[in-house]
Amino acid sequence: MMSKKILFSPVGGTDPIKYLRDGSMLHICRHYRPDVVYLYLSHEMMEYHRKDNRYVDALERLGEYLAHHFEVILIDRDELIDVQKYDIFYKDFREEIRKIENMMTEGDELLVNMASGTPAMKSALLVIATLAELRFKPIQVSTPQKKMNAEHDDREDYDCVLNWELNEDNAKEAPNRCTEAECFNLIKMLKIEAIKKHVTAYDYTAALTVAEELRQDKDISEDAYCMLQIADARAKLNLRKISALANKKHYDIYPVREGDKQKIFEYALVLQMKIAKQEYCDFIRGLTPLVVDLLENILKRECGINLLDCCIENREGVRIWENQKLARVGILQVLNKAYAGGFKGGPVYSAHIAKIIEDKSDDIVLKQKVNEIVDVERKVRNPAAHTIVSVTEEWVKRETGKTPREIMENLKYLVVRSGINAKDSDWKSYDDMNDMIKKYLR
Repeated sequence: MMSKKILFSPVGGTDPIKYLRDGSMLHICRHYRPDVVYLYLSHEMMEYHRKDNRYVDALERLGEYLAHHFEVILIDRDELIDVQKYDIFYKDFREEIRKIENMMTEGDELLVNMASGTPAMKSALLVIATLAELRFKPIQVSTPQKKMNAEHDDREDYDCVLNWELNEDNAKEAPNRCTEAECFNLIKMLKIEAIKKHVTAYDYTAALTVAEELRQDKDISEDAYCMLQIADARAKLNLRKISALANKKHYDIYPVREGDKQKIFEYALVLQMKIAKQEYCDFIRGLTPLVVDLLENILKRECGINLLDCCIENREGVRIWENQKLARVGILQVLNKAYAGGFKGGPVYSAHIAKIIEDKSDDIVLKQKVNEIVDVERKVRNPAAHTIVSVTEEWVKRETGKTPREIMENLKYLVVRSGINAKDSDWKSYDDMNDMIKKYLR
């Protein structure tokens, strides 16, 4: 089936021909040649239609002149006398245009005449176009004089034949006065602003959900949508997905790129983001894996001891201290001295590594920072993980003597001491990424 072009047009006082020129309805039909024309007629316009059939007659003459057939469908509103009430038209136009849309097939195009009718009619159509509730192309038509029409043309004694013959728009050199109006899309704007707010709040899943709605209508750039996917994957530490997405466009979002160092730093950034979102319980629960990895790297870098030389890994991937290995590298004695009754072995915990660093390092500040973070982890890990408790900033401060931000500053120090060369600006990486997303949203 061939696609069709359809026009919905209110009919006003300058239609179909006035001042020896096309009215807006006829001019749109002349230049866009719709296959179907819906004419919305109030009581006054219906009176003119019954009197001389002027609207249909003009379209028939134009169709003959263009060798194009217009199927004309009248929307009769003979009961509509008060044509200045905006509310009436907003509701009625929405319903009528939606009916037309529901009958359209793929490839059909709907045009709407924004220039004919009363001010209330024009306002109603402008709001509908601005809200983007319905999908159509709004067409504006300028007056021949490029100013307000004068009111001296007799509309009662309208001569269909004479008006057509004297119509100056029939001349081949007559200008096209139609323009496709760029109505400000309020719904699109509101959705984009919502995405920006979600991004600022680091809620990339919510931002991506809104972006999906815009993407269906091609109202968001591919760059913006792709960056939102990357941000959502990054917050979930799905680095593999990021690689697949970023390689297509060569986005640069990582301040640290070296293998395991990148994973550790990205994890630390997520913990920092948890503080910004006031998700303190998640922040506390996330401390243990990061602290263990940081202390393992510090142990190797500062003390020359490789943790892998001191333990074995079980089937579940859990590292278990191995006494023979500990003895071989001279660590078993350190741990036996640190724990009353001797070291019992078991899974590798940050507290164990801290004891080794305490014995082997001469760096007083480093040892202090290591012991502080291990103490924080010990005090809050189990209550946050195993009891129903409201984890607020005040709760963390009360339990540990430090605010979440103070704990994060300690982690930043340990990140650098672990061998990750992170600058102060690198810790703003998520905000830089957010700025990139917002730039693409423009």
